[in-house]
Amino acid sequence: MMCRILRTAPRIIKLLFISTGISAILLTGSPAVLAEPNGGSATSPYPSTYLILDYYDKVKYDDYFTSSAGGVWFSTPLGLNCGIWDRGSFGCVGDIRGAPPGTTNIGWVNGNVVTRYDWLLGVQFPQGRAERELSPRSYIEYNGTRCATMADTSTYCARGPFRFFVTPTRTWLSPP
Repeated sequence: MMCRILRTAPRIIKLLFISTGISAILLTGSPAVLAEPNGGSATSPYPSTYLILDYYDKVKYDDYFTSSAGGVWFSTPLGLNCGIWDRGSFGCVGDIRGAPPGTTNIGWVNGNVVTRYDWLLGVQFPQGRAERELSPRSYIEYNGTRCATMADTSTYCARGPFRFFVTPTRTWLSPP
């Protein structure tokens, strides 16, 4: 009986080794599996919510508080200075790609009926200054608003139906 167990043990170990290797290969996946899925509507320029929630890293909002103003403030790879402040208002200051010349502010302020870019928005913005970058493939949520830096360095912010999407070449405001 003992001889039979000793002869079978190497086979069991080999079988365990092979199954562990196969499991490791299946769990790590291939680069194609890690690519971003295209789950949004073909007619919408905005990224899908599930893409951000399922594939991006959520950062801790308290890491983005500054002494310059209330709310959370972050910079983006496109050079925007963005914030989410009182009651979920949100916006960015900087080069708003594809907007009319001279446009430097984009956002939504609580009580407005649209997301917009105009000179008045600049007056309504708090004087917050980002101290940290929101890196690509990450997002922050604060006061019911979510902002993300996409893999291509675009910036997307949304609160319910109010949203904007600033890409390296163009900008969209809700509703599309």
